[in-house]
Amino acid sequence: MESKHTEFYPFYDSLYKEGTISYATKIGISLGFGTFYILLQYFSLPDKIVFFQQYCWILGVIISTSIMALYIATDVFRRSLVTMSEFAGDNRVSNQVVETWLNNKWYFFVGAIWATSNTTIGHLLGVPGVIHDSAIALSVQYVGFTMAGFSAGMGVWAIVAVIVLYLKFAPSLQHSLDPNNPDGNGGIKKLGDSLWFFAILTFVLGVLISIYMFGVQWEFMYKGYVRLIFFVWLALPYLVAISIVLVPGLAVRRQVNQYKNYKIGQLKQQKAQFYTSYKEFREGDDDQIIATKKELNEKLNHIQEQMDKLKKMRDSHIDGKTKD
Repeated sequence: MESKHTEFYPFYDSLYKEGTISYATKIGISLGFGTFYILLQYFSLPDKIVFFQQYCWILGVIISTSIMALYIATDVFRRSLVTMSEFAGDNRVSNQVVETWLNNKWYFFVGAIWATSNTTIGHLLGVPGVIHDSAIALSVQYVGFTMAGFSAGMGVWAIVAVIVLYLKFAPSLQHSLDPNNPDGNGGIKKLGDSLWFFAILTFVLGVLISIYMFGVQWEFMYKGYVRLIFFVWLALPYLVAISIVLVPGLAVRRQVNQYKNYKIGQLKQQKAQFYTSYKEFREGDDDQIIATKKELNEKLNHIQEQMDKLKKMRDSHIDGKTKD
C-alpha cells in the first residue's frame, strides 16, 4: 500500500525493522567521529600545547555538532513532510523533491565537493607552521578539514533541497489555508517554525566555525586574496541560515497575500449584497421582517469576523503578528 506521506531515510539515518536508530546511538556516532579526530590530532602533535593554541579541539566539536545537527534536522524535516502532505492533500511535490534532490547520490557528491573545497581553503589559508613540524599531525589536520567539510556539505545541500521544496509547495497554499486555524498563520505555523529551527542549527555551526577560524594562526593571512577567501568562507553559514528562512518566507508571503486579498474581496462583495438587502427592508414589527433582518445582521457580523481573521493572519513565518 502506498504511503500517504513522503518517506525520507537517507543513508546516515536509514529505516530498519524497528525504525531508525535511537537518539542515543546518533549521539554516540556524532561524538565518536569528533572524539576520533580530537584524539588523533592530540597524539599526533609533538608539542601538545599546539592542540589548544591552534584550536584543534574546536574542529572536533564542529565535526560532532554538524553530524548531530544533521540527525536532528532530518527528524524535524520528516515531520514537516507529513504536515505538507496533510496540508496539500497529496505528496506528489514532496516525493518529487526528495527523490530528485535528496537521494544518497547527491548527498555523497555534494559532501565530497564540500569536503574538497573545505580542505583546499584550509590549505590556501595556510595551516600553522607549528603543525607542519609533524607530517602526521599535518595529515590529520587535513583529515579534520575533510570530515567537517563532508558533513557540512550534506547539510548545506539538504537546506538547498528544503528551499526548493518550499518554493514548489507555496502555490498549493492558495487552496489550503485556514483563517480559522488557532496558530494565526492559516495552519502553516509548524512549517515556518521548522525553518527557523534549521536556521538556528546553521547559525550555531556558524558560531563554532567563526571561533575556529579566528582562533587559528593562519600562515597566509597577510595576502589580500587569502583574507577575502577567509571572510567569504566565514560568512557562508550565516548566509545559508538567512536563506533558509528568508527565501521560503518570501514565497509563502506572496501566496498568502494573494489568498487574503482574494478572499477579502469576495467577502466585501458578499457584505455589500447583504447590506443592500438589509437596507431594502421597510421598518415594521412584522415577525418575518424582524427574523429576516436578524438573519442578515448575523451574516454581516460573520462576514466581518472572517475579514478580521484574514487581516490578522500572518503572511508568513518572517512576519510579526498583525496588530488588532
